[in-house]
Amino acid sequence: MVSRYSEAALDVDANRWYCTKFFAEYYRSDVDWEGVRSRHEQTAEVVKNLLSAYTQAGVFSDDELTALKSAVQIPSTVGKERTIEQIRDTQGDPQLIEKAIELLEKYDETGIVGGTAYPASVPDSETEDQLLSIFEKLLDSDSSDSELDEEVEALLSLSLKNVSLGTLTPVLSLLYPTRYPIINEQTRTTLRVCLDIHLSDYLEAVSIFQNVRRDFDFEPHLRHLDFFCYWANEQTDVTRWFEENNIAGRDVWQLNAGHQNDGGPEALWPAWKEQGVCSIGWDIGDLSELDAEEIEEATEDTKSQEAGDYLRRFKNDLSSGALVLAKDGDTLLGIGVLQNPGYQYSPGFLNQHVPDVSVSHPHIRPVDWIAVPHADHPPTGEWDIETGLLARKTLVRTKAFEAIRYTLAKQEPELLPNLIDIERNVSNPGEHVLVKEYQDQTPIDEEPVSETAPYYWVVQNNNPEEIENEYLQAERDNHPHHDLRKLTPGDTIFNFRKGEILGHSIVAADPYVIEEDETEFIRVDVSFHAYSNPVQFGEVFAYLNRDDVRLDKYYPIYHSGVNQKYLFNLSADAGEYLLKKGNRQRDRERLEQRLSIPQMEPTLPTNLYFPPEQARQLRSQITAAINSGKHVVFTGPPGTGKSKLAESLCEQAVSMSPVDDWKFTTATAEWTAYDTVGGYMPSREGDTDALEFSPGQFLQCFRDRDGTVVNRWLIIDELNRSDIDKAFGQLFSVLAGDSVELPYERNGDEGGPVQIEWVDQDEVKAARDRIATDPNRYPITPAWRLIGTMNTADKASLYEMSYAFMRRFAFIHVGIPRIKTEDGHANQWMLDPGYNTSERDPQNYAAAWLESVNGSTREQLRETLSTVAPQLTVLWANLDGERAIGPAIIHDIVSYIAAYDSEADTGAALTDAVIALVFPQLEGMRPEQQRTLIQGLDTARRCVEHPLRTDEEGNQTPAIIPDAPRAPGLETNRLYRTAEDMFGIEILNDEDES
Repeated sequence: MVSRYSEAALDVDANRWYCTKFFAEYYRSDVDWEGVRSRHEQTAEVVKNLLSAYTQAGVFSDDELTALKSAVQIPSTVGKERTIEQIRDTQGDPQLIEKAIELLEKYDETGIVGGTAYPASVPDSETEDQLLSIFEKLLDSDSSDSELDEEVEALLSLSLKNVSLGTLTPVLSLLYPTRYPIINEQTRTTLRVCLDIHLSDYLEAVSIFQNVRRDFDFEPHLRHLDFFCYWANEQTDVTRWFEENNIAGRDVWQLNAGHQNDGGPEALWPAWKEQGVCSIGWDIGDLSELDAEEIEEATEDTKSQEAGDYLRRFKNDLSSGALVLAKDGDTLLGIGVLQNPGYQYSPGFLNQHVPDVSVSHPHIRPVDWIAVPHADHPPTGEWDIETGLLARKTLVRTKAFEAIRYTLAKQEPELLPNLIDIERNVSNPGEHVLVKEYQDQTPIDEEPVSETAPYYWVVQNNNPEEIENEYLQAERDNHPHHDLRKLTPGDTIFNFRKGEILGHSIVAADPYVIEEDETEFIRVDVSFHAYSNPVQFGEVFAYLNRDDVRLDKYYPIYHSGVNQKYLFNLSADAGEYLLKKGNRQRDRERLEQRLSIPQMEPTLPTNLYFPPEQARQLRSQITAAINSGKHVVFTGPPGTGKSKLAESLCEQAVSMSPVDDWKFTTATAEWTAYDTVGGYMPSREGDTDALEFSPGQFLQCFRDRDGTVVNRWLIIDELNRSDIDKAFGQLFSVLAGDSVELPYERNGDEGGPVQIEWVDQDEVKAARDRIATDPNRYPITPAWRLIGTMNTADKASLYEMSYAFMRRFAFIHVGIPRIKTEDGHANQWMLDPGYNTSERDPQNYAAAWLESVNGSTREQLRETLSTVAPQLTVLWANLDGERAIGPAIIHDIVSYIAAYDSEADTGAALTDAVIALVFPQLEGMRPEQQRTLIQGLDTARRCVEHPLRTDEEGNQTPAIIPDAPRAPGLETNRLYRTAEDMFGIEILNDEDES
């Protein structure tokens, strides 16, 4: 793996190289490579069958070449049905032709490139013979690399109509994916823009592709790199960012967050982050009023010889959209983008926000600190990069940014979205005007002169600075529309300006009095929440003007428009309606943020133990399923940890920004589509004649009760206890990536048919926006997962799952561990709290269970395990094979015994635990099976205290405890009698009883 530019095979600019490394990291987290590779492999099967069909039949005319071209192209170019028709019209070997058609019909996704649908043409019989000869050799697995290259050169030299390099090289890629890349407009553009590599000769490009693949850690399968080129140029803005943001030569600045004499980074950096600024010291006045010579003269007497240079750079060279790296010496603090309006002189600003320190940093620039490391990292000089930050410089350019960004993305993958957002902000820097300082802020202690209200409305046509700086301000008088006295922290105010509701503000603190130009004002600090698209007044006027919504006094809306005074009252209905409207606008952004999830690397919960090989398999299966876009069903006997695995997986998913939450529900036989999808129910308004649509368990995963777009993963425990067809109905189509319209309509002002919409990046942006802002449309994205569990031991009472349903899921089996050896000995070490090995964590079931509790409960559990581990292990081994039960039930038995009468002996406690916790698991077994199992529960076995121990000869064998075989010590008479009553079987006869 190549991690440093100094190790690169390519001779390209260092910034381009590291930036491409970074975006390759983004690509791996963003793209379902397994799905891309699967599609490539499926297409390869079709193409190989076609080529074999044509070469064996000795035919390769216009029809065959056209069919081959169509098979390589994605369905939207020609269409699957048309491609099949074209193949049927060819003259190849009939069996191989039918095989190719079967594969096309079988696979949902084939085709790997776009292109034109024009028919291809072979000019003459000589060219046809050449095609046959070339493909015969290309299909020969014994051909050497040099022989293959000769045939490739010959193929690309042929004159074929409507067949270009972009058609032929995909065929080569399908035949030899680790040797031959696809060369088309996407690959040429991406490599040229990102790396300044210009492709010409194909075989030369093959060598270049291999170097690119190695430098940027792409898979040996060259489709991985080729698809990156398509992704960078078509699916994202990567190539546009390279060109517009001048990645190879842009200005990046490193700026120390102060020095020890002015509080240093410990005091200044928190203020920089909170206020969205960077700053520099040496107060020589407003730099915008000084030229270079005046700055130099004013800093002659300072201790730093470079103070003048630093100030000139801060004033003149830093510009909006430039990158700045905040640092403490050579330790990275954060990465930001400089914003408009640029340099501002504000001597007292930072002193207001840095407690207990006098800061002389009057020179300010606004910054959006986009990426701030969460962890403590060593100084950049210790990172695995060629050049870090300069420890002794206050403000200088740096060439280290791209290397730092790439390394930071590797160290903190959760920062990847922020590090990507840097490019978006560089292209379009925001604006941030600093809040002015007011020294005289006097708390106000006056009663309001007007009535309070559930919500408020403020008109800000002539004072946009209030929105920018997040405050409200009105003269201190007794005018009811200036009465800011009545606002209290937490109140909601809607910000209206020039025909639009720009957002809403939340009151942050109590009102206070300030003085400006000898006039007193009441001011209230607020937190402003902008709507991504302002709500137009025309959209809401009719509703706000309704008689049942209006207030009698201080209401902003009248029949001809809106009152232009300052502060107004709103009713609860009006405020809640506007919040919904505003949230609809914010839902556009929320949906965009939830279209995909980064690649997950799930871990297993520490309160569950799995033997090492099983743990490795589970991690691999879960990772592959989630990252390939599959929903998951955990299957297995009772008590194996299926539900805990599902919950742990969802908890880890919630740590990623595209996943908001998860919910847990248990399926029942009574479930219908009403439970899962939703249906009509009496209105919550109390009108028994009215019905309203109520979303079910599924729909609640995609919108909150107030209609906000969310992405909640769903766990359905005991999934197959429901009648799948009856309960899931329309959801079959949705789980396959289709959209459906439900037979329901919502009532009220936002009425309309209820729809479940599949939304991904392929949906055009305008359509995604319409879905996001329509509360009747529930968007399901590729970032959502359904996680189910199934108890495979309970088949007698379960509904069957159809193949149509099952193929939407990846099934992961969570099995029972090997509680006994091949010789039938019981693995006592699995339950022994004293067992210790450094090979794994947790080390066994006892360690996992003890990890989940603490204090006296932990000590009580440890003591119980020490006492009953041998007997309980033998009991578990006796159950193995007849009726498998998982470790969770064994854990329940230990907890039961720990809470049992302390005067009773272990045999009595264990017997009652078996009756209470194991017998219910035997329901549904045949009577003879129940009898055999129960009669064998008290069988004695030898115990193993260590899975592998090395003997004197170096052989590894299980370490068997030398004692005589042990039995669980159950009270068998009582156990058998209870079993006879519970199951209606005969175990004891009169002779046995006597």
